[in-house]
Amino acid sequence: MCVIAVAKNTPLNEKQIDAMWEANAYGAGVAWREKDTKGKVLVRWEKGLELAQVQDLVPKIPLPYVAHFRIPSVGGDIAALTHPFSIDKAASTALTGKTGGRVLFHNGHWNNWKTLLLETASKRGDLPTGKWSDSRAMAYLAHAIGLGVLELIDEKVVAFGPN
Repeated sequence: MCVIAVAKNTPLNEKQIDAMWEANAYGAGVAWREKDTKGKVLVRWEKGLELAQVQDLVPKIPLPYVAHFRIPSVGGDIAALTHPFSIDKAASTALTGKTGGRVLFHNGHWNNWKTLLLETASKRGDLPTGKWSDSRAMAYLAHAIGLGVLELIDEKVVAFGPN
């Protein structure tokens, strides 16, 4: 299982980050909120991070934030499959980014993801290219079908947004 840490009022400390990394040392991702130059709240993320990068980043970002430490149970040990994924048409695998919408973090293993992904994408005709995992599929499906789909797949998920 992966580890998702939601830091609402207290930032993660170095010891906590070390422990999460030790148990899940295949890349990490972090998402936080910040305002753009016009005052609009956006969600920013960085992923595919190594331990030292997480330790350096976390003290610099505002609360609240979400951190995820990955075990590659689906899709292999590929930085682009580290969480989060943007909940949008592309379910982006970009290592850094920002969105006015939400990003998705997932803890667990969803067995039936390919079936629903292919059914939905074939109806829509817009399956993005690139590597896939159950978590990326959840982000795509949450965009295509709506966030309610996350309640039906019985997995531990955080959809982190601007509010």
